[in-house]
Amino acid sequence: MQFQSRSLIKLFFISVCLPLFLFPGFIFADSTPGLESVYGDLQKPPANVVLILFDWARRDAIGVYSEKDVSTPNIDKLAKRGVRFDNAYTTAVLCSPARASLITGTYPHAHGIRKTMYPAGINGGLPTMYQEAIANPFNDQRFSLAINFPKYITNSGFATAHIGKWHLGTGNPGFFDVFKSYNSLMPHWVNEPNKSAYREDIQTNEGIRFIQQNVDRPFFLYQSFYTPHAPFQPPQKYVDMYKNRSIDHKNYYAAVSSLDNNVGRIVKILEENKILDNTLIIISTDHGGSFQSRPGSYRGMGIAYDESARIPLIMHWPDRLPKNTIWKSGVSLVDIAPTILAATGINTKSRIMEIVTGREGSPFHGRDLISEIKSGVDGWPNPVFIQNLPEAAIENSWFDERAMRSENWKLVLRDFTADPRARKNAFFNIVSDPGEKTNLYSSKKHRKSLIQQLKLMLASAENLKDTLTIKLAKKELEILSKNEEYEYKLY
Repeated sequence: MQFQSRSLIKLFFISVCLPLFLFPGFIFADSTPGLESVYGDLQKPPANVVLILFDWARRDAIGVYSEKDVSTPNIDKLAKRGVRFDNAYTTAVLCSPARASLITGTYPHAHGIRKTMYPAGINGGLPTMYQEAIANPFNDQRFSLAINFPKYITNSGFATAHIGKWHLGTGNPGFFDVFKSYNSLMPHWVNEPNKSAYREDIQTNEGIRFIQQNVDRPFFLYQSFYTPHAPFQPPQKYVDMYKNRSIDHKNYYAAVSSLDNNVGRIVKILEENKILDNTLIIISTDHGGSFQSRPGSYRGMGIAYDESARIPLIMHWPDRLPKNTIWKSGVSLVDIAPTILAATGINTKSRIMEIVTGREGSPFHGRDLISEIKSGVDGWPNPVFIQNLPEAAIENSWFDERAMRSENWKLVLRDFTADPRARKNAFFNIVSDPGEKTNLYSSKKHRKSLIQQLKLMLASAENLKDTLTIKLAKKELEILSKNEEYEYKLY
């Protein structure tokens, strides 16, 4: 009888309460509530949040991360006055899946977006693009995007805005007060390069306008730049800046320097309005990219090598975060959602969320990095995962890729579709081989470490309910337990 009662309660939540909570726009707060009505007289308003996202920004494009002759003084200043994460990873080296992970706090296998979204007919024949146009993935039964942090923030009295590249559909999903955005593929210049307005400058103007209009209430600004995504067309003065520097791909790095100027403009307006100290600024990217040939990719997309998957992540919040801190623990884009919600004082833990997500406590795969930094314990509490659909085949066989980064190791398992017997996996010692040049998967010397990492991957995948990773890890552990002379190869 007790079991039946619990089942009836669960059915009531799912059939009655859940639709009210999840239906876009159904229970949204008024777009202009007074602070008193939301927070009361005794409660200090929570932090503002400015999330600045680049597109295709390599780690080495940011000065504090780079040994190259690059210029990003404004971003570097934020890093030195805040926290720089040294081992931050995307969840997928592809725009739409990574951006969905950022707002949902979950890995792609859970939110369901594995490819990029474009209008019908724009697919390039690549397996990394949906063949059909997807106008609103938030209302698409194939995906699980209803639980996301911008919706929590809008429903908690914040002014919210998204400006720039969205890449999760063509319109406002219903939880931004201001949505001056586009899906993707918008030219960097309004018209002819260097003879018209630079779009990233225009978008920064819009972000500054939003901040100025909301200085007296808590706000969330998601400023999303398309730069430095190809084509690399920064304003001429930044091209000239790199003309005499000994660096390859000059226009790419010049494009990041142009973004740095716009970051400085946003910081300046926060300073002028005396709200910089109580504003959490997060700077990151959806993914990086490779300038070298890698198996499974034409452009360094959809692969788990560090030049593509390891990303810059900087947080600046003088009221709460220490200065000039380098955090070594592995972190991920899935950590952004719980971190922002913790900073804004929004509680996401509830029984209904546990019922919906099947996870106790938090509905997210990620963790609150603010609390972790305040604790001072800089370890590797969990490995981080990268879940890719590579854009090219390996030896004419397409595959799905699962990668795990732990403190010392990168483990990559591949699930081939054209030839399911194929097992061309990878295992790298990231400490001794940061360039990931020596594949140790078939090394007898490293077999014990490989088995340990496979067991860690299996346990983590079971916790995340990632069925593909569970299948692949179990398969490899079984093979290794039987075959002393194991070598990876295509059969």
